[in-house]
Amino acid sequence: MKKYLPKILGLLSKYLPSLSVKIAFHFFATPVRTPRPSSEKLWYETAKKYFLKNGIAAFEWGNPKGEIVLLIHGWNGRGTQIASFASSLAEKKFRVIALDGPGHGESEGFQTNPSHFAQFIINAQEELIPGQTSRALIAHSFGGGCSVLAVDLGLKTKGLVLIASPAFYDRVVQFFVRSMNLSPKATSLFFEKVTKVSGLSPKDLNIGLIGKRLTIPALIIHDKNDNAVDYQSALSIHQNWQGSELMTTEGLGHRRILKNQAVIDRVTDYISALS
Repeated sequence: MKKYLPKILGLLSKYLPSLSVKIAFHFFATPVRTPRPSSEKLWYETAKKYFLKNGIAAFEWGNPKGEIVLLIHGWNGRGTQIASFASSLAEKKFRVIALDGPGHGESEGFQTNPSHFAQFIINAQEELIPGQTSRALIAHSFGGGCSVLAVDLGLKTKGLVLIASPAFYDRVVQFFVRSMNLSPKATSLFFEKVTKVSGLSPKDLNIGLIGKRLTIPALIIHDKNDNAVDYQSALSIHQNWQGSELMTTEGLGHRRILKNQAVIDRVTDYISALS
């Protein structure tokens, strides 16, 4: 079905644009739960596993009394996908918690969007450490933008680490629209749908410009050969975000960057130095 979806929606959008948007949005807003690979088995088995409110799955390592570092995965991801940072942070006596976002991994839910995902991060931290400030958030891809939005909405943390995060959500939406071959009328309706559901215009979710008004530091890490999120996103975020730092890698792509030892060491040192 998905193989032929662009052809079907492209034709349908010319004659029944509203219906085509309804179908397209279903696929846009619904993450795919992929099986946990063997490479994440160790992290899963060594974690303390439990559920937060609303059926959110949590995986914890390290010092239960230490400052919290939250691990926020990207679209179609899982908390354990980013757990490679846990060991080195646990050695520094931090309490490291990876979360499965709504509709992802072992968590409940079906669909999500940036505002919904951001609120889930806020709610999770408030449940874990009511009224307190986390040490940092380490976020990958889609989770990066949502984490920045969460801070903009009131989440308290000492710092952010954004790995392979898209800077321009409107470009993400536009890419999807083009991939579905939607007509100009349907494209306009699709943007309206995204805005209505998330309560936020895609153009307003510009991570660099949001970061420009925030007062916390950020470490931005991106690979020049990332074929999922263009490296220009990292440059835009860094140029706009006063006091941010940029680490550039080559040859690690969009996901292998999460397991690179040099990246893990840089992130650990960065978080340890936050005050």
